[in-house]
Amino acid sequence: MLILNFFIFSSLRYYASKKVTDEGLVKGLSIRSIKFNVAWNIWREVAEVGVFLIPFFLKRDSLTEIPVSALVGIVIGLAGGVGIYYASLKMKNKFWLTFFLSAVTGMLSVGLFVGGCHEFEEVWGETKKVWKIEGDFWQHKRLPMAIFKPFGYSASRTVLQICCFWSWVALLLGAHYYKYSQAQKIFAERQANKEAKQVEQAVEEDLEP
Repeated sequence: MLILNFFIFSSLRYYASKKVTDEGLVKGLSIRSIKFNVAWNIWREVAEVGVFLIPFFLKRDSLTEIPVSALVGIVIGLAGGVGIYYASLKMKNKFWLTFFLSAVTGMLSVGLFVGGCHEFEEVWGETKKVWKIEGDFWQHKRLPMAIFKPFGYSASRTVLQICCFWSWVALLLGAHYYKYSQAQKIFAERQANKEAKQVEQAVEEDLEP
């Protein structure tokens, strides 16, 4: 998810890489490698879904929840994909679209990291709880607040969760600052090369008889 967060800025040309040309093509990337990357990522996502469904298959009385959750996921995925596609076509300035998508994926990466670390806590023993919100409405394992759980929400916070949350946020912001700084250098270098070529062409035209 963290890689996807940076890929959004790169795909919409706000970040740059020396491996990517001005046209957005990756240098040295072949059709064969593209096919492998696509196939590998599809297999990885399907495998992840299969692993997550193992508890439901073991607990047979929960099998009815699988098609319902799959349908909800498909609807949300299609709606989000179509919305992003049309927004990218209609919007002339794509900065806010990029910022929104980056914020969503960034918070998802934070939530996944904090949630994963907390799972280890539940197995090996929790650190001290700093605070807890009382009331069924605010419980992160029940609707509606369960919707925000993947983004890092929790009705209670342990010391480890707080440390993981802010450490990951700092890493995310620091990495974006680094990528932005590198992109500005690459853009400046490309602009300088473009201007040098224009000057060179102008000189050659002046020297032609």
